[in-house]
Amino acid sequence: MSTTYLASMGLMGALVVAVVAWMVRVRGWYQYSPRASTSTRSTASDRESRFETYTDKPMVWVAAFAVLAVGLLVGVVASISGPVETQSIAGLAVAVVGGAGLCGYLLFGVYLSATRRGHPRSLAVAESATVAGVLFLIAVGFQLVGA
Repeated sequence: MSTTYLASMGLMGALVVAVVAWMVRVRGWYQYSPRASTSTRSTASDRESRFETYTDKPMVWVAAFAVLAVGLLVGVVASISGPVETQSIAGLAVAVVGGAGLCGYLLFGVYLSATRRGHPRSLAVAESATVAGVLFLIAVGFQLVGA
């Protein structure tokens, strides 16, 4: 049974490597040069530019981290002490919020770094989706090996 899972994981890994190799060969990414957008700004892009100005302020990041850290600390304390029902619910909430925070941090970081390198937003979203897909494949692989 375990051999079947390992063979499946190896086959999926080979498929991922083949797809990545194909993408690298097909796309002429080394010839890409960013250029400024000449379109006029709409209200959606105004909202995005406001959002980007907030992401450039370190105090916004400090405040968001402090709120998240305090919330997770309260959740951990609630999962350690208190009634059994509270412990299980708080433990699950801490695990979900921590996992979602880690994935969001990683995917948003990929998006921001791609847009800061001059890639268009569509390509930045595609890069974030690719990272999410690779993380999902890794998680499935670990589940298959651990089962």
